[in-house]
Amino acid sequence: MTTDEAVRTRVARRLGRDLVLTPSAFLGVAGVWLVVTPVVIDHGVYPWVADVLAGIMLMAVAAAQVVLPSRSLALSAAAAGAGAWLIAAPYALGFADQLGVAWNDKVVGALVILLAVVNGLPRAVRKP
Repeated sequence: MTTDEAVRTRVARRLGRDLVLTPSAFLGVAGVWLVVTPVVIDHGVYPWVADVLAGIMLMAVAAAQVVLPSRSLALSAAAAGAGAWLIAAPYALGFADQLGVAWNDKVVGALVILLAVVNGLPRAVRKP
């Protein structure tokens, strides 16, 4: 292998790793935000529990994606499920009338689904 090929291989490997880690980092930030928002935005009991549990799950998924990049497709599906739950939670738990909390959950849920798709799509395309 020539030096140029070795450099290209190393750059491609690093780029692939960075593409996996970047959405994971943003998922972790979304998880931290969901854990912190009950303090920032006045939450009721049900939204508080839903946001904190979803935030803890997202932080765990983000950490697992960094440690186990080979499992990122399954972990991305779990993150997308958490995002879907965040979008549905205001209606399922009856706090859709609390607009600040409900919109926070909907926006964060949509971003989580987007990040999960961005993170899982390269793995899904490579699978036979």
